[in-house]
Amino acid sequence: MTRSSIKRILAIGTITGMRSMSGAAAVAARRGGTIGRGVALLAAGEMAADKTPFIGDRTDPLPLAGRAMMGALLGGWIAREQHDSIVLGALLGGATAIAATHLAYQLRRRWPEASAATGLVEDAIVIGASSLYARPRAAW
Repeated sequence: MTRSSIKRILAIGTITGMRSMSGAAAVAARRGGTIGRGVALLAAGEMAADKTPFIGDRTDPLPLAGRAMMGALLGGWIAREQHDSIVLGALLGGATAIAATHLAYQLRRRWPEASAATGLVEDAIVIGASSLYARPRAAW
């Protein structure tokens, strides 16, 4: 795999681990169009839902599996675009999403006075990272 593919997959896997739809939104935004705006709305809805008491822990088996699958799908997609191994891209994307999920969860739980405000800080990090990813850059 190329260094560019690995960097992109690690970035998207991390974003996906923090907010499952944000990685897809960043990839879609990079491509532009109506689908990108629709996926961005889904990501925004996820961020809003995360602040409610109805949403369980992201490390529970089902949400974690969803993040891993989304990370794998996006990792494979990125690898395919770069003419790299789709399987390796999927494995790297899924593994990165799982690791980022656990890391973000632990950081959020250890934050003093964990609340919806800490979720907003996490959202700001995800939005900033997604915005950087969505920009076309020669460095990738």
